Amino acid sequence: MSRTLLEKLVFDKYLGSIGGQPLCISLIVQLVILSYILSNSCPPVLASDLLVPDDFPTISDALDAAESGDTIIVKPGTYYERIKMKEGVALVSFAGDGGNDLVKGPGLKKVLKRTLRTIIDGSQIEEPGYLISFPSETTEPMEVDGFTFRNMPKYASSVNLFLMEIRACSPVVVNNVFTGNKSWGGILATGLGIGMGPELETKAKPIIRNNIIYGNAGPGIANGSNSAAIITENEIFENRFPHGGQENHFAPGIGVREKARPLIKENLCYRNGVGIGVLSLDSNEQPLVIQTNRLYENSMAGISVRGVGGPGIKSQVCIEYNQIFHNLEAGVRFTKVAKASVYFNEIYGNRKSGLSLWDVNKAIVEDNEIFGNFTSGIRLLDVPSAIVRRNHIYGNVTAGIDIISWERN
Repeated sequence: MSRTLLEKLVFDKYLGSIGGQPLCISLIVQLVILSYILSNSCPPVLASDLLVPDDFPTISDALDAAESGDTIIVKPGTYYERIKMKEGVALVSFAGDGGNDLVKGPGLKKVLKRTLRTIIDGSQIEEPGYLISFPSETTEPMEVDGFTFRNMPKYASSVNLFLMEIRACSPVVVNNVFTGNKSWGGILATGLGIGMGPELETKAKPIIRNNIIYGNAGPGIANGSNSAAIITENEIFENRFPHGGQENHFAPGIGVREKARPLIKENLCYRNGVGIGVLSLDSNEQPLVIQTNRLYENSMAGISVRGVGGPGIKSQVCIEYNQIFHNLEAGVRFTKVAKASVYFNEIYGNRKSGLSLWDVNKAIVEDNEIFGNFTSGIRLLDVPSAIVRRNHIYGNVTAGIDIISWERN
């Protein structure tokens, strides 16, 4: 019985028939309570588990049938298809038969067994496109957990396509492997904006955690303008642009552009073109935060930050608690940044300077261990305001602190 019908019954029987004078107050109270219970106890829509290939032969078929709140569970196998996620849906690999056991992975970290045995392969898809993408400009929860995404060819059109596109949405991407993309890189997170197209109203705020991203012909994880991703606990290695590309153009393990301000924390980046690379950093009230990462054996620098420079630009970067060592050029390099803060890092054994700052308006360098670098420990070139204190700087080849052109011309 609906609440409206109960209310009508109460009025007609106990009020309307005698000119508004109630005959049985206790019965009226009981009916009102019953009405409230009925109106607030509608059964919720139950989420469903959709099993591939048992219930649906392909992941795409399951996504077509799924509704918000559903989980698609994919059994072990290789699936040669392009995935277009749906709002509110989780895509998870099957955990039965020891799927959550940790086994040796392609790099240094162990991975879930279910990740290695559940594969989405793009080698047979001829039409260009991302291997997996999400609906854009949505705040609906989505998740991708426990897959290997691999093998996109270099398309004849030479279009640069990532394995995964995250555009103005906030999924959780966890426990996956991204590898073998000959077309470009691993993951793109963007809200668009400068250099990529019109800015979207919804920022990209994905959680990208505990993935392994390696052996791609472009960036491991790229953050376009208006990305506020949380990038943590990933292993990212051997992502490089192919030979014959632009000179001094290095693929980053984690890349950041313009107004993007992801949190980059507790990642392992090695043997990439550059460990963490920042290009055309623009004004933002929030600093770019890079903390507790381990960055080594990258072709250029462990961290390279290049801002747009110029009057009125508010580009801030905070680098703290990182280990940055044995990179083939500088440990950390800043160029044309408004403010650089460097705290509590270990920077050692890099082929050029440990920490290089050029055309930086203000630098704060405190409490770092900087040693054994092949040129200077710290190099300040055209830095009009610098605080350098409580650092332990030793064993560098040319100088502990090298100051050049203190005042700008």
